[in-house]
Amino acid sequence: MLKVAVRTDASPNIGTGHFMRCLALLEELNNQLSQLDIKLTVSFISVETTTFCEAELLEKGFNLVKLPSNSQFEMEQDSKSTEKTLELLGHQHLLIVDSYAIQDPWYSQKIKTYCDKTLVIDDLANRKHSCDFLLDQTLDTDAKRYNKLVPKDCNLLTGKLYMLLRNDFLKWREKALLKRKNTTVIKELFINMGGSDTKHLNRLVIEAIYQVNQILKYPINAILVIPSNSSSLNFFEAFSKDNPWLKVITDAKNMSQLMYQADIAIGASGSSAWERCCLGLPTLAVELADNQALVLDKLSSKGAIINLGKSSLLSVENIKFAISKLIGSQTLYQSMVKNAAACCDGRGTKRALKVLNLSSVYLKVASEQDKQVLFQWQSQKVVRKYSRTNHKISFEEHCQWYEQVLKDPSRHLYIITERWADKSEVPVGMLRLDKQEQSYEVSILIDPNQHGRGLAEQTLYSIPEKFKSLKIKATVHPENQASQTLFSKAGFKRVEDDLFILEPIT
Repeated sequence: MLKVAVRTDASPNIGTGHFMRCLALLEELNNQLSQLDIKLTVSFISVETTTFCEAELLEKGFNLVKLPSNSQFEMEQDSKSTEKTLELLGHQHLLIVDSYAIQDPWYSQKIKTYCDKTLVIDDLANRKHSCDFLLDQTLDTDAKRYNKLVPKDCNLLTGKLYMLLRNDFLKWREKALLKRKNTTVIKELFINMGGSDTKHLNRLVIEAIYQVNQILKYPINAILVIPSNSSSLNFFEAFSKDNPWLKVITDAKNMSQLMYQADIAIGASGSSAWERCCLGLPTLAVELADNQALVLDKLSSKGAIINLGKSSLLSVENIKFAISKLIGSQTLYQSMVKNAAACCDGRGTKRALKVLNLSSVYLKVASEQDKQVLFQWQSQKVVRKYSRTNHKISFEEHCQWYEQVLKDPSRHLYIITERWADKSEVPVGMLRLDKQEQSYEVSILIDPNQHGRGLAEQTLYSIPEKFKSLKIKATVHPENQASQTLFSKAGFKRVEDDLFILEPIT
């Protein structure tokens, strides 16, 4: 069992961005582990949460531990409360901290004793942390900002490669980009200011859309997503009854689908900014808090958004002008789609988990017991596609081949085994090294369910030294771009269209 604790908060004032990006990372980890039949126990440690966040945890089967109220946030009190909680929860393989209020000396020696590794998620770079990893998903952020704020051996994960989005957004990305490419008329607008209660701002936006619709032949439909505890819920629901172009949704759980369906958006510039970018959704973006200014500047400079500026300075006229400008220019619209999509590819959680190194791979000599699982992998179409013999193999044919390989002293067959932090071990692939005259030929196969996790690259680095006294060759199908990239990253040199070579160690 792998155990992870998270210290974060959510509230109408704080919003839900900290909570949701932690949840995105842990959902991806849970998906990976569930495919390997490894149990994940997650405990969110919070002073404040929202009913929406609590429902999300309940649905995912994650735990919530409430800390005593700490309205003035006394660092020592919060640290000691977290210490006591971790003592009750038991040893954790990873502690995630995502809170603008937390800094040294919160990270006590006692807290470190209960956790193997600590990951801090931040984007302010304005205070010190004692952590093993720090993740800042701000676009084009400079890792040097943290040089004096974290230990020298801290591993920094910065920029768009590590934007933490739920897997739903990656699933909708390709379809969304195709839809926007073919969009010529703006029909639907998506409004979401995050988990905070922004009654005044939402009223300005709705009034602006109302006025724009007065001059359009066909009105734009708008979807407003707000928290169920919003003080303005009754107002907007009553308004929507008289204005059928507006639909109000509370505590939406299908945000990726709603963003896919929309043609443009008006929203805050927290974590949801990266979700909209992933789906190439042109956005009129608002600054709700000072910490969002940098995100706005970055996205605006890339041409990915129209920057509406601080919410306190907004007017109906500003918003109406920006909407009219975007819906009136197909060139601007398509440019924003392209620029937004380039800012986030939706794969950040996968990359982050790879760097966190909660598991490692090693090579186990294959035995008769591994015959069945190897057949299951080799039988799948995605594996057969680029094989030398890409016909559908029978189990009898596989057994005959397998026995021959095991008996042949010139062929070395290994099962790639993944060992997790909780000592769980799972077979995830196969590596074979066949001796030729003055070289070895390498073949590698990863369980298709585990593709995209960097396991193949780790495996190539794990090839035993005894094989590296000779050249190691890899024959790669010219159309297999993923394998070509893999061998290049692992130090192999491309010498022909389909041949890569790792030079021997002398």
